[in-house]
Amino acid sequence: MKQSLTPVRGTNDYLPKEMAVREYARSIILSTYKKYGFMQISAPILEDINNLMGSDGGDNEKLIFKVLKRGEKLDLSAPNLTEQDIVDIGLRYDLTVPMVRLFCANQNSLPQPFKSIQIDYSFRADRPQRGRSRQFIQCDIDILGDSTINAEIDILNTTAKTFLALGFEGFAIKVNDRRVLSDLIAYAGFPQESEKDVCICLDKIDKIGLDGVAGELQERGYNKKIVEKLMGALESILKNGINALAQYGVRDEVVQSVNKIISSVNALSGGKYRAEFNISIVRGQGYYTGAVYELYVDGFSGACGGGGRYDNMVEKMTGKSVPAVGFGLGFEPTCMLISERGLLKVKEELVACVYRPEDDITEVLKFVEKLNKTYNVSAVCAKKNLGFQLESLKANGFTKFVKFGTNTIEDL
Repeated sequence: MKQSLTPVRGTNDYLPKEMAVREYARSIILSTYKKYGFMQISAPILEDINNLMGSDGGDNEKLIFKVLKRGEKLDLSAPNLTEQDIVDIGLRYDLTVPMVRLFCANQNSLPQPFKSIQIDYSFRADRPQRGRSRQFIQCDIDILGDSTINAEIDILNTTAKTFLALGFEGFAIKVNDRRVLSDLIAYAGFPQESEKDVCICLDKIDKIGLDGVAGELQERGYNKKIVEKLMGALESILKNGINALAQYGVRDEVVQSVNKIISSVNALSGGKYRAEFNISIVRGQGYYTGAVYELYVDGFSGACGGGGRYDNMVEKMTGKSVPAVGFGLGFEPTCMLISERGLLKVKEELVACVYRPEDDITEVLKFVEKLNKTYNVSAVCAKKNLGFQLESLKANGFTKFVKFGTNTIEDL
């Protein structure tokens, strides 16, 4: 049988030129995060299935890649098997759940508050599309142990400065608060226990509009009059902004909190980006408890990252309440936009040292060693068609070449 040479759907191969962009972006992101005092950690890709399924991850829990039990633990011959009988771990769908577990296990040896960095892969059995894959890198920063909105402002300022360092300007940070949504849902008359379910529907406003959300809520069995009351409030708020919230029962302290976050981020922006209120920012995960936000780059329809406050997750794991807030930068769409917009600022000088097959490889590598003090140099055995070979090297990121035995380094 002929084997497939294409990667599994929803995953990608990356050629040298693409990896140059990804490594550049990764280095800028990491160095900027560290510059603002965040500390790097790493957790396993695999996570206990009960941690993943019990995390209030919203629709993401439906997208978990689940892993079968292994060896003697996997008995497919047993009668009336359920998923619980054959699955015990899964691939993480984001970096938040593993980070919180790591924090809970090690919090006595970590600084308080703890400001963490994670740059690593996550996996979702999602429908692949532009800027979205099933295997993707996330770049998360989180602050655990700070209950004030200072943590949100710190997180958003650090994220914004990271996007500036990557070459973006004029982007928008759109801010909302799950407590705003809670008050609106209560105002409309929904049962309190339905809040998470309603928020999952509201998270689709940008995709299917208010009419689509209203239809989905009714399909889920909610009263038409209650749905219409909520849609009417949302329509008014979308038109009139944050000042319309008070007339729909939203608590004044919540409105003040959102305004403080927005005004602080704008004061720190130097006019290079903006923060603004947007009622359609919901975030589908059920674990959010306060401010939620997403970052949008002009000319790209999807978000380049998002996050919010999730004060209850640590308590669910340990019984001890620890406030938490975070932001996940979307590495894949960000790298795609860096490539498309030519924002790769620092290009490595990669030199090909071209030698003939009959040359002494030991002497060639000694020659390369001398050049390595200034350049990254690759010893390349010459082909018959040297011109074509040099064009191929140039297409794959080489910037210069030198013929072994000469001292003339030429541009490609």
